Amino acid sequence: MLAVERLSRHFGGLRALEDVSLAVRDGEILGLIGPNGAGKTTLFNVVTGFLRPTAGRVRFRGEEITGWPAERVTARGIARTFQNIRLFREMPAVENVVVGEHVRTRATLLDALAHTRTHRAEESAGRERARALLALVGLAGRETTPAGALAYGDQRRLEIARALATRPALLLLDEPAAGMNAAETEALMALIRRLRDSLGLTVLLIEHDMRLVMGVCDRVAVLNFGRKIAEGSREEVRRDPAVIDAYLGRRAERRAPAAQGAGDVVLAVEDLRAGYGRGDVLHGVSLEVRAGQIATLIGANGAGKSTLLRTISGLLRPRTGQIRLGQVAIGGAAPDRIVGLGVAHVPEGRQILARLTVEENLRAGAYARRDRNIEHDLAALGERFPVLRERRAQPAGTLSGGEQQMLAIARGLMARPRLLMLDEPSLGLAPQFVDRVFEVVLGVQAGGVPVLLVEQNAQRALETAHWGYVLESGRIATQGAAMRLLGDAAVQRAYLG
Repeated sequence: MLAVERLSRHFGGLRALEDVSLAVRDGEILGLIGPNGAGKTTLFNVVTGFLRPTAGRVRFRGEEITGWPAERVTARGIARTFQNIRLFREMPAVENVVVGEHVRTRATLLDALAHTRTHRAEESAGRERARALLALVGLAGRETTPAGALAYGDQRRLEIARALATRPALLLLDEPAAGMNAAETEALMALIRRLRDSLGLTVLLIEHDMRLVMGVCDRVAVLNFGRKIAEGSREEVRRDPAVIDAYLGRRAERRAPAAQGAGDVVLAVEDLRAGYGRGDVLHGVSLEVRAGQIATLIGANGAGKSTLLRTISGLLRPRTGQIRLGQVAIGGAAPDRIVGLGVAHVPEGRQILARLTVEENLRAGAYARRDRNIEHDLAALGERFPVLRERRAQPAGTLSGGEQQMLAIARGLMARPRLLMLDEPSLGLAPQFVDRVFEVVLGVQAGGVPVLLVEQNAQRALETAHWGYVLESGRIATQGAAMRLLGDAAVQRAYLG
């Protein structure tokens, strides 16, 4: 039904897709998986006309649709949902679905303004179909509820209903289970099967919840760094060494972390619940980081790792549970107070201040300090990171990705933290910079600052850390000494089902 042929999409020097070929067969459910930044959503955007490819072709039902605008692709029979919910929040659920009907209507703008018989007939028929679609996805009786008032999982289902209103032959679902609890995910699996078996739809599914992927997909394709690295049955993909390496990382010959003493608890998280909007992402998470320790938090994309760091650092308020830094309760405190108490958070994507110089970025890290040692610490960091010292007057946005990551870590250290939290510090970096990042993490711990490390490269994280936590669907699935977890089958199951 759908054929993607040697497709590439570049953003400047970034090769988001490179020579990808993929075939979706009529009537199948095909899963598309891969780590963060693999190019999955970019592939959806090219297929559905939101982006033009740099090279390659897209064919649908034998017809080339490469470069078609999105509305023409939709009218041809391809519908999609989005990774981030895109509903009209103030409009009732039924009106959101009716929006999808408009691609199939014949009434003109003049008909709508004049409220002609043609317009009235199509509007009435569209509402009836919208109500039927709401019932199909499990939202019967919620027709008049504003979309923004629906529970998170119901909003996901509403997006599917709106996509179905375009009457597609091929449905593209981008992380439909994101933020859903276990019961909602089970219901979604049943719905996807029903769409294929009862309506005859073909489904291409991006998803990080491996229980869903392995439970509903006929075949699975895997992207990593913009290239397809595997394709086959669920079991073939689950056991493919290249897929395991992509999700868990390769082992590296590294020096072990400095020996961990029985230090006091620096950070304690107890029975934490947090989330966005009406949906929970974290469900009763408990962990601790001790003095002198590197603790790592690993798990599949969408497990809730970044949400946990955001909650600890005050960017997201906890719903229930406790967070303590030493003996001080910090759950729900303002971010600037948490920084002042000693928590430094280096976010995913680095978030450096691109127009400021390297030195100005470093000084920004010390904004909460009132001591007289800032100049001393700048000089010390210049010794630790010579490239930053050499480029201290250079705009930070002109640094390479690896250099920007070094700057982000150094900026965090300028706060003189009691705890350093790192979110995906190796993401998107060349291998030599990945090595350097983990050397820096070991150096920070050796210097007396405990580290809470969120990292997509599970092998390297566990080789570097003392203690590991595996997060799965917002819950701690297992924990233990990092070296023990290196050989634990539960880690692989958390990533690949």
